[in-house]
Amino acid sequence: MAQAVAQAGKFGLVGLASTVIDFAFLNLFHNLLGLTLIQSNLISTTIAMIFSFSLNRRYVFGAREGSVWRQGIMFILVTAFGLYVIQSLVIYALTVTWPGPLHLVISFVGIIGMGRILSDNLVITNTAKLIATVFSLIWNYIFYKKVVFI
Repeated sequence: MAQAVAQAGKFGLVGLASTVIDFAFLNLFHNLLGLTLIQSNLISTTIAMIFSFSLNRRYVFGAREGSVWRQGIMFILVTAFGLYVIQSLVIYALTVTWPGPLHLVISFVGIIGMGRILSDNLVITNTAKLIATVFSLIWNYIFYKKVVFI
């Protein structure tokens, strides 16, 4: 049990670092360079995925045996589905199909006086990405543990 908790904690730390990298590049490409949110997400998640594989393989799951190529391919497939399909669907749902929750966050940001500092676009971008990240992290942990690093 303690080993499982430690592993989940390590996964959380690697996930946090990967997420910071992901968000930094997402905002760079979307808010500074003007790419669309989906384009920016595809680029930022690719960069974060490369970082994540190395740390998850060695530090989190301790995969010192087994084929690195098989693990790499499975990691890419699992992660790509989480990042490109799950995240894109969640971002699309929240920005196009069901934007109500994002409007609530924008209202909250205004109520607490941060509306002058944080633009609506910045709030929408980062809230949608954060929610999408939660969905993909759950997916990733389950499949890394059960399929990738075995």
